[in-house]
Amino acid sequence: MSKLHSSERIGEAWRMHRDGNNDQAINIFKEIIQTAPDNVDAHYGLGLSYKAMGDMASAADEFQKALDLSEKALSAVQTTSGVEGHHGTNDLDTSEDDRFMMLTRMLKQRLEDVGVTSES
Repeated sequence: MSKLHSSERIGEAWRMHRDGNNDQAINIFKEIIQTAPDNVDAHYGLGLSYKAMGDMASAADEFQKALDLSEKALSAVQTTSGVEGHHGTNDLDTSEDDRFMMLTRMLKQRLEDVGVTSES
């Protein structure tokens, strides 16, 4: 197992995926998920790598895991926003709400790409 920080490992895995080395990317994404099972970026990248390899069922599973994590994170950010006195879904002083709103939309699109229709 690498001693690189998880964000560096994510970057390495994404580079492998972009370069078409999806077998290696899959291994790295899985390694990250072993130590950080709620890493939405690793699940998303793993899904993209599976999709590139033609494994649509595994891609769909990973996209769904990433979507569940993203929706959970967005809900938490919005709850915090309400507690802090903000009264909208996109009025925080940070970009976290934007990140998870965009990620949620992208993951729903990826699920459609692999043949899974979204309920919402």
